[in-house]
Amino acid sequence: MHKAIILLSSFTAISLLAESSVIDLSPISVVGTGIEESVLEQPLSIATKGEKEIKLDQVIFQKDLLNSLAGVRIEQTGSVIGHTTAIRMPSGTSAYYLFMQDGIPTQSSGFFNHNGLAYSTFQTASSVEVLKGAGTALYGSDAVAAVINVESLKKPSKEKEIAVKGMVGSYGYASGSLEMSDTVDEKSSYRASAGYMHSDGWRDHTTTDRIEANVRYEYIINGDNDIKVLFNTSTTDAEQADSFNNYSNIENSSKAASDDSKYFDALDSTDISRHFDYARLSLEWNNYSYDALEISLTPYVRYNRNQYVATWKSDLPKNDNELMTVGLLNRNTYDASWGRVIGGFDTEYTQSSLEYSAYDTGALNYNYDVSYMAIAPYIHTEYDITKMLMLTAGLRYDYNHYDYTNNLQGDSSLGKYFRPASRTDSFSHFSPKLSLNYMANEDTNVYLRYANGFRIPQASRLYSMSTGYETVNVDPETSNTYEVGIKRQVNNKSYVELTTYYMTIDDTITRYNNPITDDYYYDNGGSTIHKGIEATARVQLNDDWATRIAYSYAKHTYDNHVTFGNTEIAAAPNHTANTRLVYTPSYMNGLTVMGEWQYVGTYWMNDDHDKAYAGYSIGNLKADYIYNKDISFFAKITNITDEKYAVSASYTSSFGGKSDYNPADPRQFYVGLEYKW
Repeated sequence: MHKAIILLSSFTAISLLAESSVIDLSPISVVGTGIEESVLEQPLSIATKGEKEIKLDQVIFQKDLLNSLAGVRIEQTGSVIGHTTAIRMPSGTSAYYLFMQDGIPTQSSGFFNHNGLAYSTFQTASSVEVLKGAGTALYGSDAVAAVINVESLKKPSKEKEIAVKGMVGSYGYASGSLEMSDTVDEKSSYRASAGYMHSDGWRDHTTTDRIEANVRYEYIINGDNDIKVLFNTSTTDAEQADSFNNYSNIENSSKAASDDSKYFDALDSTDISRHFDYARLSLEWNNYSYDALEISLTPYVRYNRNQYVATWKSDLPKNDNELMTVGLLNRNTYDASWGRVIGGFDTEYTQSSLEYSAYDTGALNYNYDVSYMAIAPYIHTEYDITKMLMLTAGLRYDYNHYDYTNNLQGDSSLGKYFRPASRTDSFSHFSPKLSLNYMANEDTNVYLRYANGFRIPQASRLYSMSTGYETVNVDPETSNTYEVGIKRQVNNKSYVELTTYYMTIDDTITRYNNPITDDYYYDNGGSTIHKGIEATARVQLNDDWATRIAYSYAKHTYDNHVTFGNTEIAAAPNHTANTRLVYTPSYMNGLTVMGEWQYVGTYWMNDDHDKAYAGYSIGNLKADYIYNKDISFFAKITNITDEKYAVSASYTSSFGGKSDYNPADPRQFYVGLEYKW
């Protein structure tokens, strides 16, 4: 009951500030426990962004949605909608993140795709949450460094609403969307949206087309039962550009797709592009028949397909991976006078097929099917020691099983590709969680947290093997997160959060390169240490001005590595920051203008520390003007000073040394209109 009272007060605070504040000063989150709660009260580091701020961001890429959050850095890749992620980890493509939409994973943990946010309908998101560090007991494999949850559609409206939106911009950008919502009768309501985006791209061979659609239907069966049906789908067709080896191409604003002749040789023979296809249908049933007990059951079906040309490999192979999943989430919440217990299980079954072929001959390097099954019971308990002191403990058990079928000759090789014989693999793990938080008063929370996490080897790490490394067996990684944080809200005018963390990862699944042949394989390595400080401040300065400041200091090091000792890991800047200043002038009702500064500090380009990259600092300007209740205008300028820089930079000493720079977008202009009725 005490949770409900505090939550109600939080909602009241939000409603009072909603008219004047774009920056959410009383954030609410569901990602920690699956239940809406005030972020202030939870012993977790959770960053959120609400509908108003997202609307002002005019989201085109995943970075637009997330990079204003402390310690969160998303960078787009050469396939435009593809991305890397850095949250309490170096920037990369490894499976340290659980990507979700509406509380359901966008992909199976056994088939992690680092572009997992591309599956979600992020361009039309209503809100987003990031739980940093290892997940709570509700989350298993891949929830090592963060859980990212994209909410698709907000609740249906009480009266009929229709909104049409269009936006145009630089380099042939154009998008349009339609959203409808209504309450049909006293028991049922809906909200639905669909959108299309096209861009010619500022570089050669970066044309992109994307479609998103969402449906939300709610039905009240009776006083004790209700259901929510969600459907999400997205399709992306994106041409792929390459990185540059010569930095002068970035300094000179080259629009070429690459400066490597091998890329253009492949382009003459194949379609170098990436295609994402995603669809998910879920039905959430909630039952309130028993006093103080809520039962939630969510079956779902999900489809993923990922097709691309591996431009980062010298022979440029084509990948086609198709997955079909059925899953079930169960959460049971019991509220008691002394606290709360949340228990349940997750389970899913995935059927995957993969073809990996040579672009020039069509020869199959790999061709295999994998059946994957996962089941995980969990319990999460909150105990009120006193009115101000709460202990939270959780435990989760995960069992993961692969059944791999090689459709080619078993234990055979084709050049550098080795195809192991058909087999099965199983992994299991217990993940304990423990936290203590002290609410000194209703506005201040101090907490301590420990959480264990893990990630299983992906199917591709187990079965897409390299010749010469046939005997390598990869085991799961394990992590331990230690965290201390303080959160404070002052008179509903400001919200401040400071967190310090220390995370260890053991048995890291590491890529090892052969410096002579440039082949690589994956195996368990040593340990790494990740520690840092994250600070967030959201302040309503006065009636006209508000600000949001996000800063992170991080240090990522090897732990007694056989080659690198205790040195810093590459692609890991120590400092990142984002500052936003929002102006809503009282003399011009409906206008909102935001200036934004994004900073990424210096980092090493390789683990040998041969070269470093200086990072970047850019500014963006965004505006929204509500002309009347029916019409609004919006516009933005990104990279306003037209800085020339790379969003990622790496170096290898092989073959005499080679650098790779992924160029950033130049200055771009966008303008749009929304009409409602």
